[in-house]
Amino acid sequence: MTNRLRTTVRLPIVAFSFVSLLAVTAPLQAATIQGIGALKFGMTPAEVTALEDCSSQTQCLYDLFGKNRYFTLGYGPGAGAPDFSAPSADRAIPATLSHIDIEMGTYRQEWFFEVFDALTAEYPVTHEPTEHEQAVFNQETAQELTFGLADGFVLLKLVRRPFGNMIIHVVFQDSAHAQAQRDAWNAAVTP
Repeated sequence: MTNRLRTTVRLPIVAFSFVSLLAVTAPLQAATIQGIGALKFGMTPAEVTALEDCSSQTQCLYDLFGKNRYFTLGYGPGAGAPDFSAPSADRAIPATLSHIDIEMGTYRQEWFFEVFDALTAEYPVTHEPTEHEQAVFNQETAQELTFGLADGFVLLKLVRRPFGNMIIHVVFQDSAHAQAQRDAWNAAVTP
């Protein structure tokens, strides 16, 4: 898997759209991911539950690659002002949508490469797992192996479950989470 994946990253890839739900602004070199379809970073939980495809503030269901996929939503401190109508103890900045985790199904090599190719057709690869990261994952010491795209705004993850099978996840995250991811990658490289 490792050799083919490293080779795949460097080969020209035939472009096709990952999904019509993706939303990107600005040129690719300065891309800022704003969300996916109707899901936009900065939405409140109430705004999310008002969407047709979201049954709760943390769970949505969309059709991707011809199959229903669960979107698990995460919230962080919002950029808005505190709610001054709330008691003073509850005047925190409201939580807003900050990352979207899409479970793409059980790992099969062909399926992984199909998702990988679709993502790399839309976003540049900005982080490949190091040989050390791959070795730790292969030894089952680490439970995740992460590929970064679009400067950490998009992640492709292999996640090992407790019984050994692996799941493919695609994660879209806001600027703060992307910066934290880049900082983590940089810290791992710096001696």
